Amino acid sequence: MDRYLAPSTAGHHEAAGANMADSPTRSLSSEQAEPSLADISADIRALAAAMVTKEDMRALSDTLHAAIRTEVTSLRAELTAQATRMQVAESNVQAMGDRLEATNTAIHRQGNILLQLRRQTEDLDNRGRRSNIRVRGLPEPEGNEDVEATLQMLFRDILGAEAPESMVFDRAHRAARARATDNTPRDIICCLHAYKLKEKIMNKARSRPTWRFRDAEVALYQDLSPLTLEARRALRPVTTLLRDRGIPYKWGFPFMLLARHHDEWFPLRWPEEVPRFLQRLNLPPTEVTDWILGGALTHLRSAHIC
Repeated sequence: MDRYLAPSTAGHHEAAGANMADSPTRSLSSEQAEPSLADISADIRALAAAMVTKEDMRALSDTLHAAIRTEVTSLRAELTAQATRMQVAESNVQAMGDRLEATNTAIHRQGNILLQLRRQTEDLDNRGRRSNIRVRGLPEPEGNEDVEATLQMLFRDILGAEAPESMVFDRAHRAARARATDNTPRDIICCLHAYKLKEKIMNKARSRPTWRFRDAEVALYQDLSPLTLEARRALRPVTTLLRDRGIPYKWGFPFMLLARHHDEWFPLRWPEEVPRFLQRLNLPPTEVTDWILGGALTHLRSAHIC
């Protein structure tokens, strides 16, 4: 077959020598021998043997199928394992979500309990100070001071003819803090033995903001818990609005701010009640410091304390 497929050089030589004179003689060695039938048959059998057979295709197909089945089986196993892990992860996430919700509920409940305990502690502290009077503005001498004698003279000046013959103090002292650098006198805190006498002094003292005593302006206040004082300072913008609008208000115990509007008293007990309190009294929105958690009250918190 190669002989038939290979290019023949005889025609080329003949074409090239067509215009040439005929050679008188032709050499036998220059002529190619014609292929025999046996050679052609052998070439055909060699080509047929080299061709791909059905058995070869079937074997190749079986090999490919086996490889694909192996890969698919491996992928199925991996997908099954991934699905199992996903189910476990989803179960864990759901369990964590349930635990988180339960934890948030418990924290919210405990927060309410702590706030209630704080309110009770504050109320107990104020009840323990019911017989106390805080005197501000009394000059503070450099040496020893007879605080009780000074207070007796001050209270007699305030009560006038209503002053009793004797006043018994359970305790009386200056505020337990260092002296100010500007020599501002420290407050005097006293506890009168008779609660009724203390109320009489305070009712008379409320008739004016200050009293003249020993060339000084003296003011009397109810001694209050630091928590209550902090809350009152935080609500100062609200009380300023109430005074500007001529709305009467008063402080209650346990701690609350009571304002009267249209012959009805509206209470304010917790920081989150401030927006509704202002709305009910037709007052403009006012920024108030959260006296319990700290920070400005810019919106109503979701937790409602009863």
